[in-house]
Amino acid sequence: MKEDKIKKLTKKYKEGQSDLNEEQVLFNNTERLDSSLEIWSTFVKHNKIETPSNFNDELWESFQNKTNKKRKIFVSVVSVAASIILLISLFTLRSEQQKQSYYEKEALLHLAQNMVSNSATFEVQQHTIYENDMVIIYTTTEH
Repeated sequence: MKEDKIKKLTKKYKEGQSDLNEEQVLFNNTERLDSSLEIWSTFVKHNKIETPSNFNDELWESFQNKTNKKRKIFVSVVSVAASIILLISLFTLRSEQQKQSYYEKEALLHLAQNMVSNSATFEVQQHTIYENDMVIIYTTTEH
């Protein structure tokens, strides 16, 4: 029965369907294996390396560092993009607010023309109060 079990484990191992426990049983019973598997099992036994006790913690920490770096880069890129979009939207809104329509410009022009034409109708009289080489002081009256 033991020989039959070893043959089944050998077949599973060669097909790549064995788990770690089955491989351990197979390599512990090397005297019953064929020569090629016996050589391989002695190689595995002599070159087996123990995993460090904190291996999982080190792996988890390295994953966290990589994800944190990626997250920081992502957050900075998104922040820069949001800032650029905000600046562009403010610039376009401000430029649209400063633009006047044709009718608004025409109304302002007529208002300015009326101001100039109304001031031309007034006569300004000047009365000199004091005068010397450097200073002239005078008053005006509008009619």
